[in-house]
Amino acid sequence: MASCEKIIFPASIGGQARVAGFFYPTDEASPKGVVQICHGMAEYITRYDDVIRHFNLEGWHVAGLDMLGHGESYEANKAIGMPKGYFGKGKDAMAKTVADIMKMHDKAKERFGTNLPYILYGHSMGSMVARYIYSMPDYASEFKGFVFASTSAPNPAVGLGLFLSSLMCGLGQGEEEGKMLNSIAFGSYCKKIPDARTVFDWVCSDPNEVDKYISDPLCGFMFTNEGFRAMMVMMKFIQSKKAYAEAASAPAFMPYGREDPVGAYGTGVEEVASALKANGHSKIRTVDYGPQRHELMREAVREQYLKDLTDFFELVVG
Repeated sequence: MASCEKIIFPASIGGQARVAGFFYPTDEASPKGVVQICHGMAEYITRYDDVIRHFNLEGWHVAGLDMLGHGESYEANKAIGMPKGYFGKGKDAMAKTVADIMKMHDKAKERFGTNLPYILYGHSMGSMVARYIYSMPDYASEFKGFVFASTSAPNPAVGLGLFLSSLMCGLGQGEEEGKMLNSIAFGSYCKKIPDARTVFDWVCSDPNEVDKYISDPLCGFMFTNEGFRAMMVMMKFIQSKKAYAEAASAPAFMPYGREDPVGAYGTGVEEVASALKANGHSKIRTVDYGPQRHELMREAVREQYLKDLTDFFELVVG
């Protein structure tokens, strides 16, 4: 396991809510920079241990935050009754989660210094958060480069999802599991997998990794209705004309697998990249890893994928 330093600090939603952050310093005498990780939906930062170890060995410090309702941040808020898959109440909950991520960025600068280059690496839902930050000029300017790994395709049903999740929240069911929304969002994800063994086979082609995911109580849980509403607000923004137009000029790397339903089997990722390029953002690079599923860091291409990530980091910092 990579060497880890844990911190706890107040969450942006206020009250007694707290979030957990992590630092993973490299042992290299002359670090190349800092990679800040945004984790995916229904998982947490320490699941990235192999990825973090690779980054550390290549000379990169790593920082990351467990978002509210996830991992150690969920554990830190159990005493106040905060459920898993919950970012807070209201349509600004995701904006406050992004504020937490930027607070973590400030703490990383305190820990590792302001003279090093910073790169934001987001996977899955974390890639959507990274895309949100990419389209917020004041936030984006803090990073030299971005990774949007296994990101989402543009989804025309986001408006409906936002309406339904807001309806459920308005009925006082915000902190309850979003069963209807979960079915709509993920019900078809295994449709292209013959004889799918579990509902999470789309995550990874390695059954052992899928079993580990299923057996982990901090993975694969269902989001609350408020959690889904926060997601829909974010998705509506990142696929808007405004987001594409105001995206940063910094380089972005967009890796994907062609058996990943999140990115519409690759076509959706390429669509996002094309929209960014059409708005003048020329430093966008997509990489098609072939017939791989969602978690590239656990697929057969993992070694090449990790190498490609650090090669991109090197390119960004020159």
